[in-house]
Amino acid sequence: MKFNKMTLAILAASAPMLATAGVTVSPLLLGYHYTEGSKTEERTAELFGSDISKEDGLYTGAALGIELTPSTQFQIEYGISDTDAQSNGQEVGDMEQRMISGNFLVGFDEFTGYRDSAFRPYALVGAGQSKLKYESRDGTRTADSKDTIGNLGLGAMYRINDALSLRGEARAIHNFDQNWWEGMALAGLEVVLGGHLAPAVAAPPVATVEPTPVVVVEADQDSDGDGVVDRLDQCPNTAPNVVVDERGCPVQVQIDDELKMELRVFFDNDKSVIKEQYKPEIAKVAEKMREYPNSSASIEGHASKTSRSSATYNQRLSEARAIAVKTMLTNEFGVAPNRLSTVGYGFDRPIAPNDTEEGRAMNRRVYAVITGNKTMTVDQTKDMNVQ
Repeated sequence: MKFNKMTLAILAASAPMLATAGVTVSPLLLGYHYTEGSKTEERTAELFGSDISKEDGLYTGAALGIELTPSTQFQIEYGISDTDAQSNGQEVGDMEQRMISGNFLVGFDEFTGYRDSAFRPYALVGAGQSKLKYESRDGTRTADSKDTIGNLGLGAMYRINDALSLRGEARAIHNFDQNWWEGMALAGLEVVLGGHLAPAVAAPPVATVEPTPVVVVEADQDSDGDGVVDRLDQCPNTAPNVVVDERGCPVQVQIDDELKMELRVFFDNDKSVIKEQYKPEIAKVAEKMREYPNSSASIEGHASKTSRSSATYNQRLSEARAIAVKTMLTNEFGVAPNRLSTVGYGFDRPIAPNDTEEGRAMNRRVYAVITGNKTMTVDQTKDMNVQ
């Protein structure tokens, strides 16, 4: 690869942008330059038969660039690394390395969210030429090489203001001709002449006037069959058999809905404790009473009769069973106590003979009747008898 041809090609491609791109100047770049010693020893040994290596040392340089976009620029950089040459751990001369390269600095603004931040990370890629020159202490030996190099790096700019930025960078340099790697860490100050390029602003959309649609009026239709044509129907898709008004909307009427339900709870002998199996039925009663706010429940308690039964005791037991159901409705399900009435009938009202165990189990019960009504508003149908 020939550096001069590459440089001319890059400059030729960038020429059309020079008129609008901002010009950047890095007047001083300072860095630490590391060289892969074993490879330089092989190279200098080929040149004049000595094991010579270049020491790591200070790099000084400068760069001139142009901004191609608000986040990308192209720079020409020139720098020198002037250090000692060593052989077998002894200083034997001077080693000077001059590098000139063209590098693209591509910002990550579009991908990292740093567009509005002073911190601007970037990636560097480029190529150029490296000239390595050796001269012994006594001036009797000299050697040099001209090699093509490639640059890869990561860095960041910190914008102090629109004209000044601090720059820091880590770079890897590959010598293609000698097949070795060099490394560099550098920092410097970048000056922008005329300010940075401004991001492109999209042109406002041009308002367009939509043509007035042409409405084709067909013969009047009644799609839902409610007797009102579609162009006048304010409630389309009315269900069949629903009475509608002149707008095509359902006519609503009020109807009275009656509630009547029964509850049966059975108890163990001589007990007034409600079994778990009856709690869901009691919960259903509470739900209906909430749905019908004016409903009420009449709760009757009953007991079974045996040869040893006491009328007074069984009267109290039947009352306790009725009160147990009322208490559950009130305390667990929130039904107001004044909507519930209780009464105990002892063993006076059996529903089965008391001379068998099965009959006595049927008589140990609570029987409740829940009644009420409410007014509902519904859509009137054609088969509804409304006075």
